[in-house]
Amino acid sequence: MDKKVYIISILIPDRIGIIRDVTGCVTELGGNLTDLHQIVMGGVFSLNCLAEFEDDVSVDAIKEKLNQFFGESPDAVRITTANAKNVSSAHKIDNSKYYVAAVSGPDQPGRIHLITKLFASHGVNVEDWRHDLTDKNNALTIGLITIPEDCNLAKLQAELREIMSPYGVCCSIRHENIFKATNEVGPISALLTR
Repeated sequence: MDKKVYIISILIPDRIGIIRDVTGCVTELGGNLTDLHQIVMGGVFSLNCLAEFEDDVSVDAIKEKLNQFFGESPDAVRITTANAKNVSSAHKIDNSKYYVAAVSGPDQPGRIHLITKLFASHGVNVEDWRHDLTDKNNALTIGLITIPEDCNLAKLQAELREIMSPYGVCCSIRHENIFKATNEVGPISALLTR
């Protein structure tokens, strides 16, 4: 039987057990989670996940099951049909390399726009991104990016430092293995198995 892939999005006030409820519904319907990203921001829980189901499981069946837990708001649950072929190749960007980009220092309006504008001009894709303003004097902008093989990394790093230099921040773009080796405890050989 063919598989269908859905993007399930939940946006509700935070409470304990939301991920348990979502994963329980997916499992009960015979589905399999293939990707999940969740964050709580300003007391609001936001989750986006990819779930694969047998062809006979409908959007209505999934929504009805989820609304048992999240029906308090008409817009709490959104389900979109995804193209299974596009989803399976979405994280496999040919001729690209994974890097961790980080900028830390005093916050400045427009900072994320400047960084992402530079990345887009070099064909760099932002895979995962976080901007933490817990401390305004040392805001952290960090994310996982894919850099095309034909991108000049030294030029990209130099341009990032140049556009950020007026703001007194520290910038780095490091290969994910270097980032892991310098930020995780454990044998380096285990980090290089990818």
